[in-house]
Amino acid sequence: MTRYNPTQPFSLWRTFGIERHHQLVLKWLLLTAVVIFVFSLAAYYGLVSRVMNTDRSYISFGITVLYILTTLHCMVQSWFVSRQLNIAGKVAQEFSQSDGNITIDGDTVKLANGEKLMDGVVTEHIHDLVQKGCSGAKQLDQTLLLQAFSDKLSGRQEIGFLISDLMLRLGLLGTVIGFIFMLGPLASIQTIDVSSMRSVLSTMSGGMAIALYTTLVGLIGGILLRLQYFFVERSVEDLVAMTTEITEVFVVPVLENTAASGSNHAT
Repeated sequence: MTRYNPTQPFSLWRTFGIERHHQLVLKWLLLTAVVIFVFSLAAYYGLVSRVMNTDRSYISFGITVLYILTTLHCMVQSWFVSRQLNIAGKVAQEFSQSDGNITIDGDTVKLANGEKLMDGVVTEHIHDLVQKGCSGAKQLDQTLLLQAFSDKLSGRQEIGFLISDLMLRLGLLGTVIGFIFMLGPLASIQTIDVSSMRSVLSTMSGGMAIALYTTLVGLIGGILLRLQYFFVERSVEDLVAMTTEITEVFVVPVLENTAASGSNHAT
């Protein structure tokens, strides 16, 4: 009989020889490479220095530093989720090649042939599910465990979406500060002549530049961060789906059959 294998869904990336558990890191690397290339071009043509020198509020500099730090955090999360997808695929293969009961020994999960499952979040979920199955229930419901599993993984990405929204608001804050710089000199006008108007217009243009540059930097940083964490979030959803398929196909039936056979023997 052909065993079900949830590790090989259709993927356009696989047509190029790229396996599923490498795709998230590759997406992050491609996006980061494009950002570095565009930033290098902007720095070469003097756009970066113009923004930093013009922005007297230093909000653009703060947004840039915040973006770099959060991108590094996203890199760590991308590597973590990719590794867990890799482990989930290997766990599914081990289950497809093994028949029989599932046992737990401390924090480890062992198959009927004595093989130990790789450590990972999927194995931790299976460990909790086996412990719950030891209660002897004939119908094993893992809805709450899956919800907790999904919330635990998704919680790692919340800081990224929070900071992306914060960047957008920092850009709006820069807009307000820029307008304050722009309108402030109007109150100091005593006489209207060519020299005083030239000075006022120069100061107002500087304030307008602060408003526009901070808004631009905030929008770009927020959009790029949200895109990075969107890729991570989709991969987390894939990991949860793979875990659900593995447990529903390989783990839950074994635990329910074990509980049913135990109750029949008792009868």
